[in-house]
Amino acid sequence: MKTETKRGRPRKFDEDVTLDRIMLVFWRQGYAATSLDQIAEATGLNRPSLYAAFGSKKEMYLKVIGRFADQMQAHLHDAGLTASGLHPRLKAIMTAAIDLYCGKSSLCNAAYGCLAISTLTTEVADDPDFKSMMAHVVERMDQGFADLIREETKGLVPEANLRFTAQHLSLILHGISVRARTGESRTALQELAEAAVDRLVPETASQTVV
Repeated sequence: MKTETKRGRPRKFDEDVTLDRIMLVFWRQGYAATSLDQIAEATGLNRPSLYAAFGSKKEMYLKVIGRFADQMQAHLHDAGLTASGLHPRLKAIMTAAIDLYCGKSSLCNAAYGCLAISTLTTEVADDPDFKSMMAHVVERMDQGFADLIREETKGLVPEANLRFTAQHLSLILHGISVRARTGESRTALQELAEAAVDRLVPETASQTVV
C-alpha cells in the first residue's frame, strides 16, 4: 500500500514583518555581533524556519539591507513631495533622513543612523557581496539626488556639476548618519544639513548648482 507523503506546514508568519524584526537586530548590533539565536528570539522562529524562509545569516542580512534601501528611498521620496522647488525639497529630504537616523520615523525608534552606513561599511573589506551591496546603496542615494536636481533645474545644469552636487549631498547624509549614531542632537544635525544645502544648492532652480 502506497504511503501518502505529508506536505510541509504552510508558513504562519508575515515575511515582511519578520524581515523588519531581523533588520532591527542587525541595525542595533551590526552583522558580526548578531547571532542566529538573537534573530530567532526577536522573530519567534527557530533556526530551521529562518533558514527555510530567508537562507543563511548572510542572506538574511543582504535581504534586510535591500529592504531598508527600498524603505528609505520611499521615505525620502515622500518627504520631497511635501515641498515645492529644489531648495525646499532638498531640505525636506534632509529633515526626513535625520528623523529616520534619530529614531523619529516609522522604520525605527532608536538613533541608530543609516542601517547601511552604520553596519555594512565594517564588512565590505572582507566580502565582495557586501562591497557590491554598499556600492549599490550609495549609487541609489547619488542617483536619487541627481534625478531631483535634474528634474528641478530642467536641463540648466551641466551633468558633471549635477552629479558632483548629488554625491556631495549623499556624503552629507553619510556623515550625519555617523553623528546620529554617536548621539549628536537632532537640532545640531538639522543645522549641519541645512547649511550644506545652502552652500551646495542655490535657492532658485534657475541658478547654477555648484
